[in-house]
Amino acid sequence: MNSQEKILACYNQVAGDYAADRWDELSGKHFDRMLLKEFAAVNKDRGLCADFGCGPGQTTRFLYDHGLTDIVGIDLSPEMVSAARGLSPGIKFETGNLLAIAYPSAALGSAVAFYAIVHFSPEQVRQCFAEINRVLKTGAHFLFSFHAGDEVVHFDKAHDKDVDVDLFFFQTDDIAALLDETGFFIIDAIERRPYENVEYPSRRGYIWAGKK
Repeated sequence: MNSQEKILACYNQVAGDYAADRWDELSGKHFDRMLLKEFAAVNKDRGLCADFGCGPGQTTRFLYDHGLTDIVGIDLSPEMVSAARGLSPGIKFETGNLLAIAYPSAALGSAVAFYAIVHFSPEQVRQCFAEINRVLKTGAHFLFSFHAGDEVVHFDKAHDKDVDVDLFFFQTDDIAALLDETGFFIIDAIERRPYENVEYPSRRGYIWAGKK
């Protein structure tokens, strides 16, 4: 299992390289752009949206540029938050822990979390979903993505830096069950093949859920 300390150490180390590598990634991801545009259109007037695990803020910025301007990007890594603020100075970014979210209950109108759960064990995913459910208003939407499958891949190098993290893949049905257990209903659940030469070669899962 990855500790929060391992995840933090990894992303603090690679923040600059990661930002340079990922900032324009959505230009090569047609399906992601369609989904995020629709999410922005549906949720732009529903109150504050949190982009959990925002990294350098590429998804936060995309949603902001498509009308969801009441948004905050939240990441565990201070170095990632610093990179995000530099790239999008007009958007609010802050540090935060997905396993203990520093917002009051029912504070958020919507939430997104693209690949924010990929370093979590299933039990940590359950805890994360319960926390996101707590801070969302009833009926609020939650859109997130993950690597689809049943493997665990270990990384000891990232951007030529020494790291020690595991990447967890999840079966969509298992994630759906965890959502149900933590108070969500599913609006859409979709998988796609990877975009060649654009991203890590794994199937991608997306779930658009709502708080019961």
